[in-house]
Amino acid sequence: MSGNGTTHERESVQRILEERARALARPPEQEDAGESTPMLVLAVGVERYCVDIDLVQEIKPLSGLTPVPDTPPFWRGLVNLRGSLYPVLDLRRFLGLAEADSPGGGTVVVVAGEGVSVALLVDDVPESVRVAPADLLPPPAEGIGGRTEIVRAMTPDLLCVLDLGPLLRDPSLVVQAEVN
Repeated sequence: MSGNGTTHERESVQRILEERARALARPPEQEDAGESTPMLVLAVGVERYCVDIDLVQEIKPLSGLTPVPDTPPFWRGLVNLRGSLYPVLDLRRFLGLAEADSPGGGTVVVVAGEGVSVALLVDDVPESVRVAPADLLPPPAEGIGGRTEIVRAMTPDLLCVLDLGPLLRDPSLVVQAEVN
């Protein structure tokens, strides 16, 4: 009887494994994946923002920051990533958010838009999300730090979707040096 029990158990286990294999082999069901936009979530302190992931070129821990004298405080300096120099825009300072209690290194997210590439300094990049255009909510009337033009919309999870076009065109980002 133990021989039959073992054979029966083996057949049962084999059947279960085959069912699981078939279930895993099926393509995942996607909810209108073609109509949703992948967004990268940027954490700045307790605040969370997101940007269109198609505009992101690279994500790296901040290292090798070279300060540039006589620039506004939101320009932290330059970073060299694989032989290319990128200006580092401290998103916390640019948006007028409270300074961090413990200044950590942070993460740079290189984004491209308006014909330029800039490294956004954030605290973390915790995840990516997909957002359907129909699910987007109007942006908050007050914007972020009084900047209404840089928030395109809000997600159902209340993430502000940053509009990199107006952000990178902001005249306050331009640094002009006086030459004597």
